[in-house]
Parts: sequence; C-alpha cells; structure tokens
Amino acid sequence: MSIAIDQALLTRKERQAREYATPSAPPTTVPVIEAIATGVPDLVLDQSVAADWMAGHFIDSEQQARIRRIFRKTMINTRRFAVDPLAPRPHAPSGTSATIQDRMHLFYRHAVPLAVDVARRALDGVDPADLGLLVFATSTGVIAPGVDVAVIEELGLPRSVARLVVNFMGCAAAMNGIRTASDFVQANPDKKAMVLCIELNSVHVFPIEDVDDAVIHSLFGDGCGAVVIGANRGAEQAEAGSIVIRDKFTHLFEATEDGIAVGVHHDGIRCELSENVPKYIYNGVAPVVGDILRRNGLRQSDIDVWAIHPGGPKILLESARSLGLPATASSTSWAVLGEFGNMSSVALIFVLERIAGEAEASKPISTGVAFSFAPGITIEGFVFDVVSH
Repeated sequence: MSIAIDQALLTRKERQAREYATPSAPPTTVPVIEAIATGVPDLVLDQSVAADWMAGHFIDSEQQARIRRIFRKTMINTRRFAVDPLAPRPHAPSGTSATIQDRMHLFYRHAVPLAVDVARRALDGVDPADLGLLVFATSTGVIAPGVDVAVIEELGLPRSVARLVVNFMGCAAAMNGIRTASDFVQANPDKKAMVLCIELNSVHVFPIEDVDDAVIHSLFGDGCGAVVIGANRGAEQAEAGSIVIRDKFTHLFEATEDGIAVGVHHDGIRCELSENVPKYIYNGVAPVVGDILRRNGLRQSDIDVWAIHPGGPKILLESARSLGLPATASSTSWAVLGEFGNMSSVALIFVLERIAGEAEASKPISTGVAFSFAPGITIEGFVFDVVSH
C-alpha cells in the first residue's frame, strides 16, 4: 500500500513539475545591425573659411597664424551645420545673449525634422509593430518630451515602444545605445531596436574669448545617424551589408576624469577637452582591445576593419599608435573626419555605414573592431563581422 501511495505521489509531483516548468530558452541568437541611415543639415562650411573667420577676431598676426594652423591640423575639409556658426548672435531672439533655454528651443526645432527623416529611412521595410525599443542619444539637447517622442508621433510608431534617452555620454553614446539595444534584442528575439543619435553642436557655438577657443571651434559639426538592430542566428544567416555584433566592451580608464567633460553652462552646453586626452588614449586602448580579442579567440592580425571614432587627428593617431597600427588602418574614419568633422556620437555611425557598404566582395565575412570614447574617459565598442556575400 505504501509503495502504491509513494508512486502516486511521485507521479503527481512529476506532472506538476512539467506543468510549472520554466519554458525552454530560445535558440542562441546574436545582435545584428540590419540597417543604417545617416543625414546632415544643409549648410556646408569650408574649413578654410571658418579659419579665416575666427582669425579675423584677432589683430595680432601671430595669433591669426596660429589659428589657421590649428584649423589645418584638424584634417577637416568641410563640416555641416543646422545653424550658421559664423552669423553674429544667431542663437537668441532680438540679438540678445543666448540662454540655455534659447538653445534648447533651437535644438528641438532643427533636430526633429532631421531625426524624423533619418529614422524613417532606417526603418524602411521594418514593420512598426516589430519595434520594441527606441534608444535616443544626444549630448547637445536636453528636453522632455523630446525628439524621441516627436519621432514616434511623426512616424506612427507603436505607442507601446520602450524608450531610453542617453544624455552626456559624448562621442561614445552610439556605442552605449548599441550595447543596450543588442541586449534587448537578444532577450526579445522577436523584436527590433533602433538607436537614433543626433548632435547639433552649432546650437551651442559660444563667443570667442581667446585663441584656445580655436580647438573646439575647429572640430565639431552636426549630423544624425540611426541603426536598426535585430536578432539572428549568426553571420552565415545575415543578409549582405549586415554587421553582426560578436561581443561588446566598455572600460573606464583610471584617473582620467579631466580628459573629456560635457556639462550645462548658463548659456549652453560645452564640451571641454584636456591636453591629456592623447596620452590617455595611447595608454588605455591597447590593453582593453587586447582583452576583448583574446576573449573571442582572435588575434589583432585577424581584424580586417578598424572603425575608430573620427574625433580628430590625435584621437585617430594615438589609437592606432597604441595598437601598433599604421594610421591608414582606420582609413574610413579619416574620410568621415575630413568630410564632416567630429559629429560626436553620430560620427561612428557614419563610419559603420561606409564599412557596411564597402565590404570586399572577395571576402564573404570581414571581422572588425569599433570603438569610441565617452567622458570619464571611457572606451566603448564592439567586435563585429560585416557580411558581404
């Protein structure tokens, strides 16, 4: 009798275990950048014109010559702007001194149409119902409800889409957003995520006070970029032009807080760069990249493509020098820098777009490393395969 009762209890427990068992995990997937779109404002400013304009603020010929040298050394030919940075007091009504509120209104007015256009093109062919997450990143606009809400309204996206706003992550904000979006689609393989970045640095052009202001005035431009990320079984099943994210990494360099700072001032948002930035990058890049490569069973010689943030010549040169690479290893980054300047978080999306479009047909899959830098200083990036077959 006791044996029969024990068997009945065991059978009941087994049945209950089956009824309440945790559902089996979905097949292992990897995040894939399925689409990329970029856009810039209409105003194109030649770098030599900008140099002459700034030099004209000084009487001393040596200072004028120094300013022109600073602009030439950027290796930038042209930049795009939403607001003409050469116009006298362009940021406030009635010619008065601009306030942070004036600049935020200006940001929103110019950002929405550009962001909507870029997002629409990135989502071309995507069922809006499949979009589960929208990550919006910027360091040049702080306003809520903001551009992310306008994009949802204008494009008729699901009102249930989850939203994440990333502010003040500087030039690495796109990488930060891609990391979050990648985690989302792996946890929700039936959904897609979009990372949308826009930087309108021209909204925050400040009055020139001394020659040192030439560095900031010579580097930054405006732009917008978006990537759509989905989940896939791997590079072999991804479509041509896709970027398959193998692994992601982030690392806060020690004792580098002075390197890159982004903050709100009474009259606008400022980005301040320390003269120590090149040293911090040279010392910090190689150990972090070396670790991520080893974690993925890769050697540096296995990397076909380097997507380094085109923040300026020193950033590109010191990153390459740290890795023992020639400067030409990041040729796509140099090309984007020359054509658009430093667009902060947006710039690396432009680089990835070109890499995806230029993948060698002779090599079905090329392996790459992408990274950028955030205030801290933090390096943020990922290892990827770009599919060309």
